[in-house]
Amino acid sequence: MVRQEENNSKLEEKERGIRRKMAEELAKRLKTSPEEIEEGVKEFIEKSSEALGRAEAKPPYRRSIWYEKFFDLIHQRTIEKISLEFIYLNIVSAKSEAYKFRNGLRFLGLIDEKGHPTPKLEKLRVTGEDFKKNLAKVIKEAYSDLLNTIVVEKAEPESLINYMIRKYGYSRPLAEEATMLFAYFCNKAAIPISTKISSFRITRERRRVVVKRRSPKTTTEKEVEYDESFATLKFDEFSFAVKKELSAIEFARKQVNLLLDYLKNKLIEEKSTEE
Repeated sequence: MVRQEENNSKLEEKERGIRRKMAEELAKRLKTSPEEIEEGVKEFIEKSSEALGRAEAKPPYRRSIWYEKFFDLIHQRTIEKISLEFIYLNIVSAKSEAYKFRNGLRFLGLIDEKGHPTPKLEKLRVTGEDFKKNLAKVIKEAYSDLLNTIVVEKAEPESLINYMIRKYGYSRPLAEEATMLFAYFCNKAAIPISTKISSFRITRERRRVVVKRRSPKTTTEKEVEYDESFATLKFDEFSFAVKKELSAIEFARKQVNLLLDYLKNKLIEEKSTEE
């Protein structure tokens, strides 16, 4: 551990030396001081990194309750770093969801690439009308392209869904979730949007599933109808129905997490074998 830190320190010192030599050479040509050149290079790198991070980010989707919990937390205490572990232990219920929430915070510009709070997040620690005003600034900046493209005060939810699909390559279910979360942010920040967008909710139609039972001689089919007593657990690439009972949902969640852990370990093993 100590050796790794020493190596990192040497690399950083070498990088500073190279940057200093470049600054001195440019200073001679531009007839200015090396310090001004070096400061300008540093500022350019920081701005470029921030712009790249924002360009790669996509609008958040999934559950608004995550952000409700998060806003409550930042009102109660100062958080120095928002790591994946912190998110998993305090916000979401599955480790795989922690990445989605962290990406959402990055899109909003509330944390940097290392998980440290930005000045925008610090301004959200206030309450009341000041919180709404500061949150509105965050949302308008993060969703600036959407707000410049669609007149949200009069638009239909379908316009936002299609925008999310075309702009970010979302599937329709994810585009619907992203639209609903955008509506949540606007309502919380008192940003004017149409009544239809404001009240937009995802409706799941009752699904009919064919279950085939095979035997050595015959194959029979039985239709199973999932009604309102079932809940849908949805992930990026698949979904399934679970009885609305706490024990059944908890069992399903554990099984999915076990599957994800198994696949992750399998990939690590395959990578190790290749190396």
